[in-house]
Amino acid sequence: MAILGLDTVAIVVSDRHKAIRWYRDVLGLGVAYIGPSPANPDPSVQGTPDRAGHWIELGPFRPRTRVHLCEMEETEPGPTGVTFLTDDILKDYERMRAAGVEFPVPPEKMEWGEWLGQFSDPDGNVFDLKQPMSTEEGRPAPPSRVTSERPRVTRAPRRVRGRGGAPRRRTKRPRRTGPSS
Repeated sequence: MAILGLDTVAIVVSDRHKAIRWYRDVLGLGVAYIGPSPANPDPSVQGTPDRAGHWIELGPFRPRTRVHLCEMEETEPGPTGVTFLTDDILKDYERMRAAGVEFPVPPEKMEWGEWLGQFSDPDGNVFDLKQPMSTEEGRPAPPSRVTSERPRVTRAPRRVRGRGGAPRRRTKRPRRTGPSS
């Protein structure tokens, strides 16, 4: 048994309806799940952006990490420790600034090759925005292929000597190509 990774990261917001619109329309995160309004506690009934319950998830399909917006009466703005990935930080920086997003730290290329910047949401939560050196870092790993413990076997012709020493062709015999056990 092992930890597989993060499922959701909670972000405290003052107004869940306003936050849904901002994270969806400004950051571009897709609405993955909206829980029902408090009047209907049945978790199989989904809410809408205008009638959202407490549990709201935005982001990609699993197994990638999503954000969970949590409406609270009091918020403590500041650094969250949450980093969003992008494949074009300068383009997203310009797009987000045009939408009114504040960047306390504009994107800058770090000495090790990554680009980093910081932006804040309407509640003052501060996030990192990162463009990895390789966009492959931001992509999910391909599904693992289950491999057998057995070595792969191929068939190859084998020459043997027949009676009287004359070469003859024998039927194909398995030949191991993997590690032997």
